[in-house]
Amino acid sequence: MKTPLENAQLLPRVFKIGPLRLEDPCPGRTLQEAVRILSRNYPQFRSYTLYEEDGVVEESSLVYELKAPPAKING
Repeated sequence: MKTPLENAQLLPRVFKIGPLRLEDPCPGRTLQEAVRILSRNYPQFRSYTLYEEDGVVEESSLVYELKAPPAKING
């Protein structure tokens, strides 16, 4: 019997940046490899560290959301 994490790995990964949803460019590879490939076209991936456990099941995919850090206010 598979654990919930093993079952979740069967779901396609999707990366979410605001309203933009990006399909996994290499579904058979690790999360780190997918992030490295995506960072070529989306440099914001270089500023984030994603972990396998950050994925959230939404509909029929495993979604990794990149949330922008709060804006710094000089004052």
